[in-house]
This record gives sequence, structure tokens and C-alpha cells, in this order.
Amino acid sequence: MRPAAHCAQALVERARHDPRIWVVDGDLADSYGVDRFAQAHPERFLMAGIAEQTMVSTAAGMAACGLRPWVFSFAAFLCFRAYDQIRVGLAQTGVPVTLVGSHAGGCGGPNGKSHQALNDIAAIGSLPNLDIWTPGCEADTRFVVDAVLARERPAYLRYPREPLGALPGEPAECRWIGARARFALVSCGLFTHVALDAARRLRELDVDAGVIHLTRLAPFPAAEFAALLRDVDGLWVVDDHTRRGGLADLLHAEGFAVCDPVFSWPADWSGDFGPTEVLLKRHGLAADDIAARLAAELRGGGRGARSGARAAREAGR
Repeated sequence: MRPAAHCAQALVERARHDPRIWVVDGDLADSYGVDRFAQAHPERFLMAGIAEQTMVSTAAGMAACGLRPWVFSFAAFLCFRAYDQIRVGLAQTGVPVTLVGSHAGGCGGPNGKSHQALNDIAAIGSLPNLDIWTPGCEADTRFVVDAVLARERPAYLRYPREPLGALPGEPAECRWIGARARFALVSCGLFTHVALDAARRLRELDVDAGVIHLTRLAPFPAAEFAALLRDVDGLWVVDDHTRRGGLADLLHAEGFAVCDPVFSWPADWSGDFGPTEVLLKRHGLAADDIAARLAAELRGGGRGARSGARAAREAGR
């Protein structure tokens, strides 16, 4: 199941009790499972064709009339083809339209670079008044859908193409997955699962590593995140986004320093097609590559580890 389908299913259930919920789709419903909403609530499903700008403007008008529209498309099309409509119609007005971008990040399978959104967090995150959520599992999605519906604000939900497994524990805006650890890998969405695999491999190398999972990126839960850093001696970012404007830059903007290296798609990479495991390996983002590099960095006492450790201790106080 495509991860965005979990969002569609949650909306199917909530729309039974909330007549304000509508779905607007860009002719891709069967690519990420939104057709289930069309089947359950055909009177509240609007297939707008491949017209992302019109979709967002239409949804803004619907929201201004008291509805709660959810706009689905590939993140690459939704965030960039309709950027001006998002900027003016949503960010500047604050109407509660929810954008759901599927196939985000660098793991796009056979679709290729034209369908990949490698810098969507940078683009959407630069706008005011837009909440950004990055669910990492089905339980996260249900938590996020309820949180979005409880707020009268525009929001962006980011989903990858690849299926998401389950994550243990109760969903939250940010949380440790499993036990706290001395060294933290910070991630969100699909790459939280990569980070969990890397942390497991690090523990096998006698490195006390764990994962902090972010479900909400904007507004950033700074106080909650700082509390998670208690007794942390270093944190590294594992990010399904280009290096510029991604999770590491977001943390820096919030006053948190991270250790080098940052594990993200290269800043000069414009995307490619291929199996996920091949793309991750090609760019040093496979779990075994991350674990090996971090273990070597910690054994060598690299400058990035030392400076990041000091910053992590300060932030956690």
C-alpha cells in the first residue's frame, strides 16, 4: 500500500462524521490509493485533472466557504507547479486547505527525476503559516489527520512512494523510537526506517545509538525536541531530502547544531530512477553505509562529532 493511501483511508472514516471533508485529486488517485475515498464518498471527491494550480485555488475557495478540502497529487507537481497558488491562496490567507504530496524524496522507483520532490521541505518550509507533517507509519498518519482537522490552518503532509512499516510506540510530534541512547540519529518519514536499521547496526558495533523521529517539522516542536536531547552526546541527521533546506538546515535554524556528516541526498543531485536499495547504496545512504561511517567517525573522534556533541549537551539542558 502506498503511504498516502493510509491518509485516504483515515479521511474515508472521518468523512462519515464530518461533512466538511472533501478530496481534490490531480488524476493520480489510483497511484496512491485515494480512489478509495472516491468510492466511499463520490459526492465529495473532485477529480480536477492534471491542473495543480487550479486544484489549489479551488480548494482555497472551498475552505473560505467553510469546507475542509484535502488536495492530493505527487509532491513534485503539487509543491512546485502550484507554488504561487500555495503562497498566495493558502499561506497569505491562512485558509485550512491540506496538501498531501505523495512520491516525495529520492526513492521514486521507475518514475525518474521529473516525478521526484527532493527539495519540497525547503520550498514549502520557506512559507509562513503552513504546518508541515512527515508521517512515518500508519499510526502516525491517523495522529496527523486528527491534529490537522483540529486546527483551522493550511498544512502539507509529505509521503514517499515506498511503503512504510510500523513504528513502535505512541505517535507524537517528535519522539524516541525505542530506548533513549547516547547518540541520536534524527529523521522523519521513510528515512526513519533507514535510521532505525543503521542504529541497530551501530549497536552491534557497541555504539549506543538510537533514533529520534520527527512527525512535525513546522511549526517545529523545539521545546519537546530539546527535552529529547537530555544525556545525548551527539546527533546526526538522516534525511530523504536534498542537503540544502532539509532537516539539518531546519534544526540549525531552530538553534540545534548537528554533527557532520549529514546523511541526505547530494545538493547537486537532481534525481534518478531505480530500485530504492540501489539509489541508497549509490549515495552512501544505505543503513550499513551510515553505520560504518558513523562508527569510523566516533572511533576517530572527528571534529563533527566533537562539536555536535557539545551542542547536543547544551540543547538538552
